[in-house]
Amino acid sequence: MNIIETSHLTKSFGKHKVLDDVSICVREGEIYGLVGRNGAGKTTLMRIILGLCAPDSGEVKINGAVSTEALAYERKKIGSIIDSPSLMANLSGYDNMAAVALAEGYYDPTKLKNLMHMVGLNSEDKLKVKHYSLGMKQRLAIAVALIGEPRILILDEPVNGLDPAGIFEVRELLQRLCHEENVTILISSHLLAELGKLANSYGVIEGGKLVKEMRGSDLDELCRPYIKVVVGDLKVALNVVVENYHAHDFEILPYNTLALYDLSKDIPEVATMFAKANVPVINIYKCEGDLESTFISLMGGLSHDENK
Repeated sequence: MNIIETSHLTKSFGKHKVLDDVSICVREGEIYGLVGRNGAGKTTLMRIILGLCAPDSGEVKINGAVSTEALAYERKKIGSIIDSPSLMANLSGYDNMAAVALAEGYYDPTKLKNLMHMVGLNSEDKLKVKHYSLGMKQRLAIAVALIGEPRILILDEPVNGLDPAGIFEVRELLQRLCHEENVTILISSHLLAELGKLANSYGVIEGGKLVKEMRGSDLDELCRPYIKVVVGDLKVALNVVVENYHAHDFEILPYNTLALYDLSKDIPEVATMFAKANVPVINIYKCEGDLESTFISLMGGLSHDENK
């Protein structure tokens, strides 16, 4: 069952189109990763889903609700962290939790203590939040987002700036929430390898457009290692490949390039295979198909700034 759906969302700020016909589906009980560069539109999409920003056109559906009143009701069941966590620096972690719970009508000391324990914090600790590490602040922010016992969490870059230990702690927490508490999580991150360890499904956004939406199994398929061959005559090369490989073992890429996924033949054998058919081989090398390279390729390659 899809618990969040967006249909053809568009949003512009002035003359700048931030979202362009974006449709995603988030299934109940999964962790959905939004992948994209800074400025790709991820945060705007999350804000529209949360009702913090109105789209120019398109529709949001949450748990089947589409009307304004029904959406408002369903959004009360969502916990979120957008931008920086809103925490009161001069209060302890528990006092932060209590203040929010009182304001929202959910005050229950036992539940608050249990939530802090769940995220690995001590409710008896009087340390002020301003003295917390960044990882502790992020875990406290997640605990705050869970006060209303939401069935959905929407998290914008929750591991941004964390050290490896902090990233591990947050990842373990989110996986536990999803698998043990059945909380559906929509999360964005620019740490592509980390997102690959966490998410079940992915939406890749580039320049405000949804480039690709895929399941984890689809990503595994895209990440397979392969031999990349640039040839001088694609038509003849294809005949050679069809004679030597099954249909699922190769892919045609732009610029007279072939990706050969069957690695039973090594690079010299592949080069010889084409040479016997008089197909010029301009370049040939093995690609490991790692996660980050796959995501970057889906996003259109490295930007000018990233390539410096």
